[in-house]
Amino acid sequence: MSSLPGMATTGSDPERNAKRAARRAALAGLARSVRALIDATVNTDLEPGQIERITSEIDEATSQLNARRHAGKYSGLLGRGPFDHTKPVTTVPLSPWAGPFNPIAPPIEVQVEKGEVYGRVRLGKAYIGPPDAAHGGVVAGIMDQLLASCGQSAGVAGLTAHMTVRFRKPTPLFTELTLHAWADPRSGESQRRRVHAEIKAGDTLTAEGEALVIRPRSFGSSKAADPGSRSS
Repeated sequence: MSSLPGMATTGSDPERNAKRAARRAALAGLARSVRALIDATVNTDLEPGQIERITSEIDEATSQLNARRHAGKYSGLLGRGPFDHTKPVTTVPLSPWAGPFNPIAPPIEVQVEKGEVYGRVRLGKAYIGPPDAAHGGVVAGIMDQLLASCGQSAGVAGLTAHMTVRFRKPTPLFTELTLHAWADPRSGESQRRRVHAEIKAGDTLTAEGEALVIRPRSFGSSKAADPGSRSS
C-alpha cells in the first residue's frame, strides 16, 4: 500500500514502511468520515430519540479509539525528511486548516507550481459565520496556512511573524473557492520572506493577505521527524 502524497516512509524495513503507510491511510479515512460526521451533525433534523441513540454509538466508538493514544506531538504522522514542500501536507498532517488527518480541517487541496501555491476548497455549514458566508476566523486561518505553505515553498519553513488579512467581500459557503499565494523575490535574507495570498469565489476577490514568514534558529533542521513516531 502506498503512502499519502508527500508523506515520507523512509527506512530499510519494507514491512515497517508498509505498516506506517497503512496506518496513515486508515487515519486519513477516519478523518474523512469524522469530517462528514461533523457536517451531518450541523445539518441533521432527526428526532431527538434518534440523535440520542446515534450519540451513544459515537461515544462507544470514541472510547474504542481512546484505548490506545499516540504520545507523539504529531501522533507519528509527520514522517521523516527531507520533506517535499511541493506537497504542503508533508509538514502539516494535523493542521486545523489543511491537515489530512485532522477532521476539523476543511477539505482543502493545495499544491505548489513553479514556487507559487494554488488550492481550492468548498466550505460547508460547519464553517458558517454571517448568513451564507464563512466565519472570518476560518477565512483568516485558511489564509495563515496558505501564507505559511508559500513560505515553505520559498525555502523558509518556520513561523508567521505577523500577518494582515483584508476581508474584501463575504466568503460564500457551498462555493468552490480558489486559493493562490506567492512570495516576494528573495532579498538576500534566507531566514525570512514576505508572502502574499488571495481567496476568490469565481472572479470575486473575497480576502487577501500578506505575512512575514521567518525561520528561527531554534528550529534546526527541517528534516526532523516527529519524536513520538513509531512503526505502527
